[in-house]
Amino acid sequence: MNITQTLESLSILTDSDALFYELRALISKNFTKTLANKDKVISFYEESEIPQRKCFLKFIKKLYEKQGNELDVTFAKYKTIKLSLVQRNALTNIYNIDIEFLYGEMIFTLNNTPRAFASYILQNFKDNESKFDEKNHKFSLKIKKDSDFDLIEDIISRREHLKFIVNFNYNEVKFKEFTRNYKIQNSAKFKSRFSALANLLEENFEILGCANSDSFETVRDSYLALAKIYHPDRHSSKSESIKNEYNAKFKKIQAAYEGLKPFFKNQENFIKVG
Repeated sequence: MNITQTLESLSILTDSDALFYELRALISKNFTKTLANKDKVISFYEESEIPQRKCFLKFIKKLYEKQGNELDVTFAKYKTIKLSLVQRNALTNIYNIDIEFLYGEMIFTLNNTPRAFASYILQNFKDNESKFDEKNHKFSLKIKKDSDFDLIEDIISRREHLKFIVNFNYNEVKFKEFTRNYKIQNSAKFKSRFSALANLLEENFEILGCANSDSFETVRDSYLALAKIYHPDRHSSKSESIKNEYNAKFKKIQAAYEGLKPFFKNQENFIKVG
């Protein structure tokens, strides 16, 4: 048995006639919104059937884990369930990985893909900074040099990797923009134009607890967190001296943030012009 998941569906493939007909009987008995033919059954989400879906998925999870695989069914009860009987020896583990692009780093969501595959990818980028989010089954990879993109393109353009068959799901337009923006931001022209200005604004970055190499999103998140802490409305019951101190700090935080916004806007305009 092989199981794959996307945001919309959970697909169960088996080459066992006995298991297929056992699961088909369970689906027919417990779920009303179904379509079926000789070797395929589709069960669509029905809110009133969530208890039955939970029991069915618990059973599937137990079967799958007996094979030595992991299966997260946290949100699967809301998905379309697909059951298929395939030709014996035609059953292949097919995994889906979603990729997002965010300011110099790529975020890979493994879904049901074994963590071993993440290790396989990261072996190709030993010198790059990476981080694994165990809870959300994601890992991030920071781009270090232009040549990384050649390797990335090679990896995501292929489906077969060692024993894995992988579908990489990503927006090609966003990947091209991500590549272009990275190369512009790391060009000599870009660095010479903005590094001196960033140094002049060093104090603003420090007030917000950031480095002058941080992205606007990092700066904004830090600003919002600090503004929430020091906002005068949170300290109205304190003494006048403490209120004045917090108010002064709040104004410095606001001024630092407002002072940095044009800096990042200029960077954005520079990148658009190219």
